[in-house]
Amino acid sequence: MLEHISENKLNLFDTIIQDLTRHITVALENIFQPHNASALLRSCDCFGIQDIHIIENNNKFETNRDVALGSSKWLNLMRCNKQENNTLDEC
Repeated sequence: MLEHISENKLNLFDTIIQDLTRHITVALENIFQPHNASALLRSCDCFGIQDIHIIENNNKFETNRDVALGSSKWLNLMRCNKQENNTLDEC
């Protein structure tokens, strides 16, 4: 797959990776509007926030592809949806 990526694009990836952070984590709980969820993902991607915790106690987290514009594929999305009260336990 790397043979399809230009040298310039690979250099850009290397530069961007240096600026990502795991010092800030975003937690989203029961987001029910896909366009808002997607905008949050785009903002996290823009600011270099790598880890997003999604807590789905009452609402399923869904995104709007037209708003997210592929940003979720660059983020680590950890979904907490296995128990009734996911905020008390680790995902």
